[in-house]
Amino acid sequence: MKTIFSSLAHRVWVLLLLATMAGALTTSCSKDDTTVDYSATDDALIQKYLTTNNITTAVKQPSGLYYVPVVTNASAKLVTTGQVVSMLYTGQLLNGTVFDATSLRNNNPYNFIFGVNRLVTGIEQGIALMHKGDKATLLIPSGLAYGPSGAGNTVPANAVLRFDVEITDINPDFKVPDDNIIKKYLTDNSITTAQKQASGLYYVPGTVVPAGTPAAANKTVSVLYTGRFMDGTIFDASSRNGNQPISFVLGKGQVIPGWDEGIALMRKGETGQLLIPSALAYGPSGAGTTIAPNTVLRFEVEVTDVK
Repeated sequence: MKTIFSSLAHRVWVLLLLATMAGALTTSCSKDDTTVDYSATDDALIQKYLTTNNITTAVKQPSGLYYVPVVTNASAKLVTTGQVVSMLYTGQLLNGTVFDATSLRNNNPYNFIFGVNRLVTGIEQGIALMHKGDKATLLIPSGLAYGPSGAGNTVPANAVLRFDVEITDINPDFKVPDDNIIKKYLTDNSITTAQKQASGLYYVPGTVVPAGTPAAANKTVSVLYTGRFMDGTIFDASSRNGNQPISFVLGKGQVIPGWDEGIALMRKGETGQLLIPSALAYGPSGAGTTIAPNTVLRFEVEVTDVK
């Protein structure tokens, strides 16, 4: 799997914090304190929580995870390793404090490859019990969550977690949802000049330079850029790398497909936005812990040179 620019494989991608799902669910904390076993304490907390909330359907797993079915579609497709899974979720502490949720990000499902994009152990174990359309509550002991390290200022050390999850799809076709996400962005930002390409890419022209040299195939182009998620969060930018433009040969597959196609619509000196559906970006593989599978991306670009 290549980065946006194959010549930038050495770059360190900006790791997202807990405010994004990659940070909230991805195992990023090592357990540096193995001297205390909290399993009995955690189990007592979970049992008290179940009693207090009159939950009688919880099923305890051998690991200590408690699985509470809410909606079960036993005849539907079961989640298995290697599948692209779409999930809605709310993560909270046992006191009800919500520390992360898809509802905080326009309720767009979180997409990941099960068994490949590493999640918190308790979440992986819980999802492995679910089918497409299932809803469940996962009560996760600290040893299957963030343990003694916690997670930033959001999840305390040795915290028992509750996740309410819904598996909305397995191996979905993202073409229509991606287009709807882009259209919503255009509407919300009153952008009327977007040019949709046959591939599903949208190009929004900025500064137009009719006399500029076209960025044609086999030309070496230099580009300044800012890469964002559709909520505006920046995941990479030239400004974070000395504000030096990136150079590559256009049309040779040295960049993601959305870049090869989008930059080819521009001339030297022009600026614009590329709104890239996931199939033209990183698709179901995503990019490390930074870009989740099947993520629509937005790039602000400037072609500084064409040779």
